[in-house]
Amino acid sequence: MRGPFAHELVLLLLGLLICSAATVGFALNLDNYSKARCPEKERQALLKFKQGLIDNHGMLSSWRSHEEDCCKWKGVKCSNRTGHVVKLDLQGRDFHVDFPDIPVPLDIPVIRADIPSRALSGEISSSILGLQYLTYLDLSFNNFSIIPEFIGSLTNLQYLNLSNTFISTTIPPQLGNLSSLISLDLSGNNYLKIKDHNLDWLFHLSSLRYLNMSGVNLRKAVNWLDKVALLPSLLDLRLSDCKLSMPFSPVLVNASSSSPLSLLDLSSNHLNSSIFPRLFKYSNSLTVLDLHDNELEGSIPKALGNMATLVHLDLSSNNLEGLSQRSREYGSSCSHLDLSSNKLEGTIPQTLENLHNLQVLDLSGNHLNGSLAKGLGNMVALVCLDLSSNKLEGAIPQTLENLQNLQVLALSGNHLNGSLTKGVGKLSKLQVLDVSSNFLEGDITEEHLSNLFSLKELDLSFNSVSLKLSPNWVPPFHLNTIKLSSCKLGPAFPQWLQTQNNFSWLDMSDVGISNAIPNWFWDLSSNIKFLNLAHNQITGTIPRSWFLTRSTGILKMDLSYNRFNGPLPQFHYDSTVLNLSNNLFEGSITSICETSESGFMYANFMVWSYLDLSNNSLSGELPNCWGQMSLIVLNLGNNNFSGRIPDDICGSKLATLQLHNNNFIGELPKSMIACSSLRVLDLGENRLSGRIPAWMGTSLPKLAALLLPSNLFMGRIPLQLCHLTSLQILDFSHNRITGTIPQCLNNFTFMAKAQGSNGVIYAFSSGSSNMSFATVYIDKLFVTWKEKYVEYTAQNPQTGSKHGEGNIAKHTNSHDHLWFYTSIALGFIVGFWGVCGSLLLKSSWRHAYFRYLERIGDWLYVTIAVRKAKLLRNFKTQR
Repeated sequence: MRGPFAHELVLLLLGLLICSAATVGFALNLDNYSKARCPEKERQALLKFKQGLIDNHGMLSSWRSHEEDCCKWKGVKCSNRTGHVVKLDLQGRDFHVDFPDIPVPLDIPVIRADIPSRALSGEISSSILGLQYLTYLDLSFNNFSIIPEFIGSLTNLQYLNLSNTFISTTIPPQLGNLSSLISLDLSGNNYLKIKDHNLDWLFHLSSLRYLNMSGVNLRKAVNWLDKVALLPSLLDLRLSDCKLSMPFSPVLVNASSSSPLSLLDLSSNHLNSSIFPRLFKYSNSLTVLDLHDNELEGSIPKALGNMATLVHLDLSSNNLEGLSQRSREYGSSCSHLDLSSNKLEGTIPQTLENLHNLQVLDLSGNHLNGSLAKGLGNMVALVCLDLSSNKLEGAIPQTLENLQNLQVLALSGNHLNGSLTKGVGKLSKLQVLDVSSNFLEGDITEEHLSNLFSLKELDLSFNSVSLKLSPNWVPPFHLNTIKLSSCKLGPAFPQWLQTQNNFSWLDMSDVGISNAIPNWFWDLSSNIKFLNLAHNQITGTIPRSWFLTRSTGILKMDLSYNRFNGPLPQFHYDSTVLNLSNNLFEGSITSICETSESGFMYANFMVWSYLDLSNNSLSGELPNCWGQMSLIVLNLGNNNFSGRIPDDICGSKLATLQLHNNNFIGELPKSMIACSSLRVLDLGENRLSGRIPAWMGTSLPKLAALLLPSNLFMGRIPLQLCHLTSLQILDFSHNRITGTIPQCLNNFTFMAKAQGSNGVIYAFSSGSSNMSFATVYIDKLFVTWKEKYVEYTAQNPQTGSKHGEGNIAKHTNSHDHLWFYTSIALGFIVGFWGVCGSLLLKSSWRHAYFRYLERIGDWLYVTIAVRKAKLLRNFKTQR
């Protein structure tokens, strides 16, 4: 072969040969890289590092001494080229338990869980210095006591995360030696201290782009803002809950407007509105500004509108009052605007519809009034609209059907009236629909709900709406939360509920159901945690083994005020709140102990905190298994129980014990000395006997109500009761008490001592500051009775005194009882109807009261979650 063709062929073969050689060489090189293992020195360093740790969950189980290649160990990453360890990711987030942040009424005791069991604990060993090529170190969500100074010697570190590690010592200034550091996270360490209140070491971190010290106390830090403002590369600064306050150093005021800071989180501090001028220097770079939960007041600054790059603005939970009617003052690029929980008044600005990029608008928890503007329907980018807890009125506009991207619509707690617009039913992406606690009326039909394919949470409660749904209707959604309290559903149990098999929250209290629960209901969702069917007329029985067939218990169940009958079911070990009061249950309650004997418990301990079986027809003696529970409230009143009060009836956490109107006999068990947290003790209307124990005055220091009427107690009133400084109500009436009333009881505002063989003694104090329904009732009863008693004692000066010490005679006077019971009746009428009549006539009060009851439900949930998490953790630890 001669000619040009031969030359081309030779060149082609030569090119293929060169490519083949290069490919083989690359493959050999790659093979060498893949066989690169961590150096023995670094492997030994890791093993020594492990020796200083306590591995609670086996995170380091793959770190074995006979395993030569540490690059295969969990959490370890090596360089593909050199084999050196460059990344150590041992964060324990997967083993961390987060507890919900839900408001809890201040007058209700809450069980606090211990610190969650972390994956790793112990000390950070200096052997980590053997990893000199380390660039990434994450030890977050573990349990360490100190940040060792030698961490500052890992000079190649670019990422350091020690957040949520329970460090309680000082931040070593040696961290300033980490000049290559790009990201530093020390957040969540509430006891971490600043050495000499000085943050000079921060200035040396010139490469730092992300700094999170949220939760670290910076209240006394010297010129901290000087150091932060001068970090040349900082993009993301998070200093939430650092106890920061004004005034600031002027350094930030003089900072260059070309500063690259993009995200600034100064939430949950003590900053006031003078912070705003200092932030406007970042108007060309700031995209996220979070100042929620501070002390901002006055109007929202107009200059915020000049922050052209701002997309996320959170000023919630402050004291802001002025709501601008000009949309440009919130920034034309803003997509997230949260002004909730302030003091904003007036109407919703119509100009907000000009914020075409707005996706989240939260104005809840203010004092906004007027009607919902039809222009809201023009905000087509909205994903979340929350206007709850205001004073809005009028109808829900039909134009909301234009918000086709809307996922959350929250309008609860307003004065909205009329019917629910059918336009809401066209929002196919809607996941949350909450219009509770309004004045809506009319019918809810299938047309309102048939296109809500994505709906997960439905709350129509506390309205006057009627659900007119066909028994054969199949909803297009599968709900997680169903709240229909005080709506009209009955008298039949809703059949459409049969299609909802994954809900965790069901509230159908006071909906007018009057028939039995169908059998299919008991086989529904295994995920249910909250069940409220109270205040209906539901009949039938609860399947005895229904609780035990479930893998987890219902955390709160309220079936009170119905007509359930038969024996009590066997309860699940991890149910926390059970209210079966005011029904027709009968028989014994030994099933409570059968729960523990069946082995469905962790560490022989049940997590119940609230148990109310009052006002039923239960009978027999109480079992001896109360010591296995952690009750806060126990109410067994108004039943037919007999026998003696068990020795283990209460523990150190019990706050309320009500056993009134039963047939208990004998003396009070001395083991009740352990009831150190008891606030209410009601043992009235039984056949208890013996002397009133002196230990009540010394072992029950928190007692506020002591009710022992209509028993067989005898003897003198013990002087030790003088130590009960929190006592508000004392009732020893209709017993066989003799002797004199201790002078120390003169701290009561009013006391009546009536003559008689029953030894009538009543004492009331009106000094309570907890204005609950019960307190109002007691105060009105007290005032009415006091007026009658003053009139009576004016005519019979020898029978009583305001504070007094006097003899209790042996002969009864029928007029004493006549006056007393008359005053009781009058007090009940005034107290009961003074409150309930107001609730019936005043709709705004009625809805506020029902919302309060709903918050009580939230408290119940938080107690549930905390206790359950604690016991699950303890069980796993013991295993």
